[in-house]
Amino acid sequence: MMKPPQNFIDYLKAYDKDHITEKQKVELKTEELLLNPSFTKDNMMKKSSAAANLANWVINVVAYNDIYVVVEPLKQAA
Repeated sequence: MMKPPQNFIDYLKAYDKDHITEKQKVELKTEELLLNPSFTKDNMMKKSSAAANLANWVINVVAYNDIYVVVEPLKQAA
């Protein structure tokens, strides 16, 4: 999946962040991942810059989707 690295980057860029399922978000919002206060880009940077950037991507994609599922129906209604 990660070889060549550009394929992985392209996959992340093309990821359908508008249609993350609630089941997927429940699986991510656990004490081990997104609800863990130490799961941050800064903390991950101490381990690996690649891991830090991937963690940051996950955090932000889920945050984006949380907003999207509220705003999109309002946009459609307007």
